[in-house]
Amino acid sequence: MRIYDINPTDQTVIDPAGREAPRDPMRGEPRVPRGAMVVEPPETGDHEVARAVDSETWEVVADWRGHVYYTADGRRHEITELGVEPPADALDEAPPEPLEDVAARKRDEIEIARDEAIAAGFEHAFGDATDTVQMRQRDRENIMGLAVSAQRNPESTFEFRAESNAKYQLTADEMLELAEAAQAHVSEQYQHSWQRKGEIDAALEAEDRDALEALSW
Repeated sequence: MRIYDINPTDQTVIDPAGREAPRDPMRGEPRVPRGAMVVEPPETGDHEVARAVDSETWEVVADWRGHVYYTADGRRHEITELGVEPPADALDEAPPEPLEDVAARKRDEIEIARDEAIAAGFEHAFGDATDTVQMRQRDRENIMGLAVSAQRNPESTFEFRAESNAKYQLTADEMLELAEAAQAHVSEQYQHSWQRKGEIDAALEAEDRDALEALSW
C-alpha cells in the first residue's frame, strides 16, 4: 500500500510519487502514519501543487512561491504564499529607470561630488612650502574670519594651520591672497558642476540613456 506524506506546514504533498506504507511490527500489516493519506494526489502542472483538504481529499492550488516579479512602477515583489499568482502585467525583470529619475539621480551625484571636491581643498604655497588648504565648512568660515581680520588689521600677522597640521604665519596680504585662492577653488568646483548639469539636461532632452548613465564628476 502506498501512502502520501503531507507537509505539516502548508498541507502540501511532500512526494507525489508516495512511498510504501510501513508495516506494524506486531501484526505485519501496513499502517498509515499520522500526517499521511492513502488517496493518491492529483496530477499537477507547472507552478501547481496538491494540497490536502482533509484526510481523503486533495485540491490543486497555484504554487508560485519564491517567484520574483516586477510591476510597471519598478517595484520588486516576491510570492511567498500558496494560491497567489503573478498579475497578468507582471514583468520578469525590473523596467528601465525613467530617464527623469536617472537625470535627478545624476544631479544628486554631481552635487555630492562637488561638495566633496570643495571640502578636499587645494594646494597652496606658504613661502617655500606647499601644503593643502582644507575647505570643509568650518575651514571656510575660519578663512573668511581671518580675511576680515586681515582687512581690518593690515599690519598684523595671522596664524593659519594647513592640512599637514603645520602652522604658517601670514601677513595680511598673504592672508587675503589665501582667501582669494579659496574662493577661486569653490568657484571652480561650481563651474564644473554647472557644466556637468548642462550635459545632463542635454542628454535628457535627447533621451540618450547611455550618455546620462555615463556622466560623472
